[in-house]
Amino acid sequence: MKVLIVEDEVLVAEDLAADLEKMGFIVVGIAISGEECITAFEKNQPDVVLMDIQIKGDLNGIEVAKILKLKATTPIIYLTSNTDSSTMKQAIESGPQSFISKPYNRKDLKAAIEIAIINHNQKELENAAKDQPLQAVVFVKNGEFYKRLELNEILYIEAAGSYSTVFTEKKEYTLSANLHRFESKIENSNFIRIHRSYIVNISKIQGFNNHSVVVNNKELPISSSHHDHVFKLFQKL
Repeated sequence: MKVLIVEDEVLVAEDLAADLEKMGFIVVGIAISGEECITAFEKNQPDVVLMDIQIKGDLNGIEVAKILKLKATTPIIYLTSNTDSSTMKQAIESGPQSFISKPYNRKDLKAAIEIAIINHNQKELENAAKDQPLQAVVFVKNGEFYKRLELNEILYIEAAGSYSTVFTEKKEYTLSANLHRFESKIENSNFIRIHRSYIVNISKIQGFNNHSVVVNNKELPISSSHHDHVFKLFQKL
């Protein structure tokens, strides 16, 4: 996962970069001003931005974050040592995914990124129901780290408690949303519930019979409670 750091204190930025790299993230740049941030953002297309609120230049971090949000849905995490009520109110209104107070520690840094990813996924799933469902991007867990994944790469999703296991053609990942939440957010997309434990991407179905569908050469059951709804959709294909 690519991270862009926006921080005008050089030592803090270097410490952040070192800690992030130890966690397995790729630091694609360090910007000290809003202008540098926008240029680096457009050039490197990071997956997460760590944004200091007070930075050099004509724009503060909050103003820069608003500009970035017009360009992409990239998660933004604010770094701040200024917690006065006015600043925090403006920061919250700009819709960041998370906050880190300075001085930070590595545990808080990792937690903030994970919270940002979960919040981002929830927002992307909400947007998917309104706009173009198969263009949304979510972050899925790949070992200890996270990977950027487009919804149209997903073959099917299997229930895994409060999380879900996402299957693609080559690999499986963990998604920070259970099946119920995923289904409720993209119920008008190509993803359909066929069983209490499975949601499938209908465009990836290779074949079916009266009791199951085949996706990526794997047979998945259709439960009796979903049978009629599923087969009505098949008839429209």
